[in-house]
Amino acid sequence: MHGFSRAARATSALAAACACTAATGAITAPPGAAAARPPAWCETGGTLSARAMPQKVRIADCDLRGRAIRGPNGLTAVVPADGTSLVAHSLRTRGASGLRILVDEQAGEITITTRGGRVPEGRPRTSRAPQDACKDGTYESEPSTWPKGGTVRWRYHAGRARLPRTAVAKGVANMVNANTDCTDEGRFTPPPDIGERYSGESATGPNVTRDAACGTRDRVNTFGGKAMTGAESDVLAATCIWFVGKRTVETDMALQEHGKRWWSGGLCIPGSYSIEAVVTHEMGHVLGLAHVEGAEHANLTMAPAVAACDNGLATLGKGDYDGLISLYGPR
Repeated sequence: MHGFSRAARATSALAAACACTAATGAITAPPGAAAARPPAWCETGGTLSARAMPQKVRIADCDLRGRAIRGPNGLTAVVPADGTSLVAHSLRTRGASGLRILVDEQAGEITITTRGGRVPEGRPRTSRAPQDACKDGTYESEPSTWPKGGTVRWRYHAGRARLPRTAVAKGVANMVNANTDCTDEGRFTPPPDIGERYSGESATGPNVTRDAACGTRDRVNTFGGKAMTGAESDVLAATCIWFVGKRTVETDMALQEHGKRWWSGGLCIPGSYSIEAVVTHEMGHVLGLAHVEGAEHANLTMAPAVAACDNGLATLGKGDYDGLISLYGPR
């Protein structure tokens, strides 16, 4: 064995109880030795709490792959067991939540980071006035993107509520084409070097559970309605992004059908939410944009809040556009 001489093994009780590898630092118990007890927070079965565990977990201490992790405000995701990593988002009427799970099997580590907060209903009301979206260049990025010049192919699931595909498609196109009300042309130019293509309807809904949790990916990008009956009452949408290295490999987007009214044009019934606006925001996550926190950025599409009958998120601000160009370059 590397790192211990034959004489040292004969005289050291510690060396007799373990096999150590100098190259990796790994320690392996000999046959018949008792296995190390897992940490107290690593309970068998059930959902684990991100708050109760360290940010970085050694797989040898607690193998989280295939386990459900609960993050801020109830946001939950299943740790990928196929070598991918995952970012989960939920948009709420009173804020948003994020859960990032980085799986590094080569290093034997899983890193979990969370973001989440509550704000007043709709856009935050505060003494700090929001900036003009056409001048606010703030943006935040996620750890992965699609290939530059590529095309995101997505399928649509109408769900029980039969949400109109045209409104979903508008939201997807708004982000990809950088649609805005900041220019006379109705879009920023040049657009980012990424495309999208509708690939037909899907009989299977988005890969999101009834609890608004990211499940096990199925290698199909599906956007549409989902009755997330077990989710918290303020959840409007959930989006999951799976990636390898820095490359996104799948996304799923679900709009809440349970207990929510949706608006897709014409007169907005009070208490309804814009499909186009919410999908535009969620498509920002699909392409690699994260939330921008702070009341001063509340007019940007990637702000983590939306009010009923508010279609403002459907048109990009300068920061939303600048973020896309930083990720994909000009088309």
